Amino acid sequence: MAFLVWLVLGLSVGYWLLQAAARPLPMPASVLPAGESRAAQADLSRLLGTVAPEAVQEPEQVQSSRLRLLGVVAPRNARAAEAGEGVALIEVDGVARTVRVGAVVDGELRLLRVGARSASLGRLGQSPQQVLEISPPAAPATGSLMAATPSPVVLGGNPPGAMPQQMPPPAGAQPQYGLPLAASVPGGQPLR
Repeated sequence: MAFLVWLVLGLSVGYWLLQAAARPLPMPASVLPAGESRAAQADLSRLLGTVAPEAVQEPEQVQSSRLRLLGVVAPRNARAAEAGEGVALIEVDGVARTVRVGAVVDGELRLLRVGARSASLGRLGQSPQQVLEISPPAAPATGSLMAATPSPVVLGGNPPGAMPQQMPPPAGAQPQYGLPLAASVPGGQPLR
């Protein structure tokens, strides 16, 4: 019994020493922890008491140039579409994000409906103000292939004419097992 207590104690001490001495794997150089990216973007001037200058009004961009439909996951049947199922991948000002049906896309625009290759945007309860469509895929490259020429190398056997035609063995000859077929001659005698 004392041996088991000392064994458990020793295993426990060994486990905790390994946990304390273990080093985590290093992160790749291209990975930026999430906490550091937020700190770099924070504007502390308001916190420190600096008054922001009057913002100059920028001309409002046309919605179609700001929004671009990259992909959709549309429901297969009309019943699911009426229930408000579907997801669209929409790029807003160069930033792509996933939007479910009914969610806000930009400002007051919401995703109202998702089709096979389109997404309808507008205010909730109103008709769509804008319909985004996925750009059609590029036309496939077409052409014709050259005719295949026969290969001079015969794979998996002898070229035609290099070996005599084999005739069936005579009626009374015993087949020889364990020899390749090419090693026997029409008379049933092996080649020597």
